[in-house]
Amino acid sequence: MTTLGTVVGCCRLEIEHLRPARLPAVAGISLRAAAHRISVEWNNELGDPAVGVFVPGRRTDSHLAVALGGRWFPGVHRSARVDIREVSAGFSWRVEGDGEFDIAVAVSLPPAPPAPMACDPIGGTCLGATIGLSAGRTGVLEGARMEPERREAREVVVEELHSRFIAGFSTAELAPAYLMEDLGVTWTRAAAPSVTPVAASA
Repeated sequence: MTTLGTVVGCCRLEIEHLRPARLPAVAGISLRAAAHRISVEWNNELGDPAVGVFVPGRRTDSHLAVALGGRWFPGVHRSARVDIREVSAGFSWRVEGDGEFDIAVAVSLPPAPPAPMACDPIGGTCLGATIGLSAGRTGVLEGARMEPERREAREVVVEELHSRFIAGFSTAELAPAYLMEDLGVTWTRAAAPSVTPVAASA
């Protein structure tokens, strides 16, 4: 049996044709976004265990997502520059935000076909999580459900990773990283767990 600790990571999204489900693709917008994610587990309203991620912060190059995030749909976003460069062996991406959220990542792509999301425990945790939790504009926890049309991913090799947030976890060890591409995704609101404040000890 494999025992997992907390999985902490960063993800980059490149989205095309983002729009309400009832509208055609031509009415959608394109954007780039990035976020940090921390694996979490809680009991849902039925008392059953639920697995998801907590997102402490999101950045995007879309002014519309910044304006509507946390209002029209769950997920507060802040502005940042998100650059992506493709090379023959892979790609790199960089997020330049407000100094608190700067990321630089370079990966190479081994010649291997996509694999099931549960190809290893880390992959199952990272790619199998369907609910993202984050603080709304008033500080109340809100949830968003991500439902991709399939859950296949290609493992990539991380050649470079610079993140102040991840560097703050001094005992962290590098885990496998994955690329999901060319798939449709639906986002909907999800119930967030209630949080009971912990009283400070005297």
